[in-house]
Amino acid sequence: MKIAGAIILIVGFVFTIKPNLVSAIPESITPYQMIEKRVIWGSLIGLGLFGFVFNHQIDSWKTGIFALLATLTLGIIIARVIGLLMDGFFVKQLIWLVIELLFLAIFAFVYWRLK
Repeated sequence: MKIAGAIILIVGFVFTIKPNLVSAIPESITPYQMIEKRVIWGSLIGLGLFGFVFNHQIDSWKTGIFALLATLTLGIIIARVIGLLMDGFFVKQLIWLVIELLFLAIFAFVYWRLK
């Protein structure tokens, strides 16, 4: 499970940094839209983190669900930060980042309480 998680994590990072490897990106795309293209691949980063970190630590389905939600959200946050660093800062993107950080805090808190 750790090996699969590491592979998915690496693939997620590669596609986040170079999203044009999978699909053609039009030349008329704005930097804001490019960040959104990168964020899609954050779910792979999150799945890779879940497989790599929580491979044998899940006791029940409740803790598993919140661990998965927390790692998926963390992967999306990582992809958004990469997009912000590569494509520029936008207020609307920063607002999305703050919302995702709040959700991460909620999911992590619930996981911690269930654990």
